[in-house]
Amino acid sequence: MRKLAPQIRYWLKTGWVAKDKIISLHMPELYSIVRGKVGKAVEFGLHWGITRLRGGFLIATLAQDKRELHDSRFAVRAVEDHKARFGKAPRAYAYDRAGWSEANVEKLRELGVKEVGLAPQGRARWRVSGKTKEKLVSERAQVEGGIGTIKSGKYGFNKPAARSVPTMGMCGQRAVLGFNLNKLVRELAARKEMVLVG
Repeated sequence: MRKLAPQIRYWLKTGWVAKDKIISLHMPELYSIVRGKVGKAVEFGLHWGITRLRGGFLIATLAQDKRELHDSRFAVRAVEDHKARFGKAPRAYAYDRAGWSEANVEKLRELGVKEVGLAPQGRARWRVSGKTKEKLVSERAQVEGGIGTIKSGKYGFNKPAARSVPTMGMCGQRAVLGFNLNKLVRELAARKEMVLVG
């Protein structure tokens, strides 16, 4: 209450939410994430970075704090993580406007990405064109589809039945693992012309 009471007083006095507002007494590490989307201006929980690999498989990275995986930094971090896991940078990489900056484009090139598809802001120009640009824009759009799927009730990424932050992290990784395993099984079944029933 020593931390929560001043936050409540601040809100009553100013009408503004205090910085680092406690949103859960059971899990004070949780925080609000401003999305600015229609119908969902703010979400509550933990910040995740989702990377889509070729073939549609997902990798989830859980932020250690709310500032760690900001979009402008995650645009480069995702490639650094990919290089650490697989030994080399991806040949092509796409990210939305939040990751755009000249510095990020240069850093991605230094890491070994040949086709940098960061969506430009303002009057900046794309660093790729033609079919490469179309392909990267399409691949980037499919990331949102994967995120939407793991947030469905089938996988339980959203609103997990967790009572601690480590358990929430585990539930998120379990949702992504379930998504990837289902995708793998569907693709194996398609290759062998099997029929799945369930």
